[in-house]
Amino acid sequence: MHLLIQLSLAFLRPGITTVKLGPNDPAQNLEQAGALVPNGAIVSLAQNLSNNASPAFGNWNGTIIPNNPAPTMYPAQAMVGGFIMRFSPGAATTDSTDTGTNIVNAIPGAKVNQTFPLIVANLGSGAITLGSNTGVQLLGTMSIGSAQARLFLGRVTGSNTIALTNQFAWNLGTGGTNVAGL
Repeated sequence: MHLLIQLSLAFLRPGITTVKLGPNDPAQNLEQAGALVPNGAIVSLAQNLSNNASPAFGNWNGTIIPNNPAPTMYPAQAMVGGFIMRFSPGAATTDSTDTGTNIVNAIPGAKVNQTFPLIVANLGSGAITLGSNTGVQLLGTMSIGSAQARLFLGRVTGSNTIALTNQFAWNLGTGGTNVAGL
């Protein structure tokens, strides 16, 4: 029996690892082939991934704002998602952005000067003007004509502020372009 225990311990040696005191303790000195090895790069990577454990940022998604004559606020998640399709009725309307705080919070691990694209497509017959909310600075043309789309570049400028800059617009369905925003 004693020989069987020694043989088991030789092949099935228990791993030697550091004691973890809680779920937030970083992984340290993992065992490899029976020896504790330094693994600073792996630990750093695991900690960085853990600190930014959010849904992937930069994956495009579309948000449809239904046909509604009332001015609408574009939700932060839709703004950083990249594509908003707005069905405006015949009358012109002024929609607004979400607050700078909500937009920054919708970006996982947001950093100052981080950018994101936003396309707003007006699929209705009335013009849309984009207005700002607290913490949002609008730069350039903010009018989106009927059957037109406009590309904006959002930039994080602080912990609760962004700048939204017009880049250019194009007509939908006609193949033409509108370069007035260049």
